[in-house]
Amino acid sequence: MNDFHHTVAAEDHRVLVTAVGELDMYNSGEFRQDLADLLADDTELVVDLAGLSFVDSSGLSVFIAVHKAALSHRDARLVLRDVPPFLSRILAVTGLSAVLQTAVAT
Repeated sequence: MNDFHHTVAAEDHRVLVTAVGELDMYNSGEFRQDLADLLADDTELVVDLAGLSFVDSSGLSVFIAVHKAALSHRDARLVLRDVPPFLSRILAVTGLSAVLQTAVAT
């Protein structure tokens, strides 16, 4: 059974999405749409990934699509926060670490 969920907290021009579980082909489409719906001009969309236990290629495509969508908004950006070690390796191997902005929670 696939267990994935996310929560959203918004404050001013910053939206924090916390993702937990397995991000895969069964839930990536809905998650992509949910993230895209949160984008607007001057929005920093921060996705906290610390709770993820698995991400497949369709999950990676969510981050790529939302990053591209953010570029179409004025001063919007996507930030991946607290990326788990397994996902950091995937981002490095695929070259996405050079494209997607990552951060550590302060």
